[in-house]
Amino acid sequence: FSQGTEAFAEALTYLPEPEGDDELDQHLQLVTDAKAKLDIPVIASLNGTNIGGWVKYARLLEGAGADAVELNLYTVAADPSIDRKLTELGILVVSRVNACRYCVQHHAPLAHGAGLKTAQLQALQDEAWSNPKLWSQEEWLVVRYAQALAEVPQRVDDPLFAELKTLFSERQIVDLTMRLALCAAWNKFNDALGLDTETAFQHAFSELGLAAEAEKIGV
Repeated sequence: FSQGTEAFAEALTYLPEPEGDDELDQHLQLVTDAKAKLDIPVIASLNGTNIGGWVKYARLLEGAGADAVELNLYTVAADPSIDRKLTELGILVVSRVNACRYCVQHHAPLAHGAGLKTAQLQALQDEAWSNPKLWSQEEWLVVRYAQALAEVPQRVDDPLFAELKTLFSERQIVDLTMRLALCAAWNKFNDALGLDTETAFQHAFSELGLAAEAEKIGV
């Protein structure tokens, strides 16, 4: 159900969770009333954005009297050329360089889910990612490239780029560069507007057990 949501985690806020229970209660009451007045099965319709949301609201609809729940599933047509773990790793490095608390809290749980180890996430949290022993050959190259792109992109040197070509295709390099550049733009956008991390992502980040981010990014 969560397939594809890691691509642009920032976009999840386009469908925010309700701030209160009034709207939800009204909808559940509508299902209950329909069940009481109709002689035909009542089918509720659900559109979720994460696994927890699908399960939570499906159970609430069932409890309200729905005989069945219609799940509105969709997928984004895409063919990512870069392994998700490498993409999330690069995003975290860029976000740490740019000190974007919002993006780090969004993407650390996603990176962990994609396969990054807790020790690796802690190294990123501590800005101590420069030890190549922490990373595979591909990961170490992505770390270096992401840092160079975030710091002074016009100065990514030829040797580093040549090294990228030994492990990645041209398409993979372009895809990775585009995603990291977009991340840098999101970093500036989110921080300029002073966006607060949504509660669900704060909770997911805290469950990783990493050092308090406010201590690492001047918050």
